[in-house]
Amino acid sequence: MLDACARLGIDTAPLLQTVGLDQATLDDPDARIPAAKADALWAMAFDVSGNPHLALHAVEVLPFGAYRVIDFLATVAPTIGAALAKVSDYFPLIRTGGIRLPYAVGPDLVTFGLECPARPAVITPPFAEYTLAAVVLRTRLATNQRYPLVRVQFTHARPADIREHERIFECPVDFGADACRLILSRQVWETPRIGSNPDLFSVLDTHARLLLDRLPDPSAIVRQVRAAIEDELRGGHPQLASVARRLAVSPRTLQRQLAAEGLTFNDVLDALRFRAARKYLSQRDVAASEVAYLLGFSDQSAFHRAFRRWSGQTPTEYRRRMAP
Repeated sequence: MLDACARLGIDTAPLLQTVGLDQATLDDPDARIPAAKADALWAMAFDVSGNPHLALHAVEVLPFGAYRVIDFLATVAPTIGAALAKVSDYFPLIRTGGIRLPYAVGPDLVTFGLECPARPAVITPPFAEYTLAAVVLRTRLATNQRYPLVRVQFTHARPADIREHERIFECPVDFGADACRLILSRQVWETPRIGSNPDLFSVLDTHARLLLDRLPDPSAIVRQVRAAIEDELRGGHPQLASVARRLAVSPRTLQRQLAAEGLTFNDVLDALRFRAARKYLSQRDVAASEVAYLLGFSDQSAFHRAFRRWSGQTPTEYRRRMAP
């Protein structure tokens, strides 16, 4: 964001000094910047620039490769949907704190959202506009396909002038919606990528997963909740109440402690289930029905619905794509 601001003629040195950051921290690829400082930088950049569309313009001038492995994964993805799915999977490499980019693949339309269930207030108008614009512009650039959107929706109030929003997204843009999301057709989502490279895609995907595993350790309470869920997960159905009992706290206290980390109980449960599901499905001798049982689902159809919600594909499709 600071690089983009500098390209737009904004002096970023005073901004860094005000929030207590130095250039060495920014230049360190392994450094993590507190979200509060990043948000403060955004607010000051808007004040200094006087540009109400700074978030959109910053995305336009951001050089390709700024998001490293995520940018390059998209260039070798087999489909446009696969490129967008990997942006969703590895968004925590860019921003943690319970912010998610969930997507849902329907029979005709696909929605790609932006949310933070535990702390919805962190999805500010500039952050929402920057994030969704970055997803669209960077995947269009990476896939070399100017794929169309059906529409874009934001939860904040309609600005006085939305011509820049319509120019960037090239589709109708709604404001005051119930969620922040991109909407595209299923046909666009499944469009094959010209020049895709399955081998390199697999290598970069593995590398991104390793980077994700190297993120700073979560707080003690998140580690405890994960451990308790994993203990109950095999063939069971972990519940907030049962995990809270294991940790000797009330369900309400546990919810509050997780919310302080930007998470909900279902966030942690879904993440562990999805990780375990991918591991089981990579073993060709484990039936999908057995995976459903091991993850505590009531039946195989419930597991299929959940896996499609997590990955945009069925377990069978995932296995087919994972096959050599």
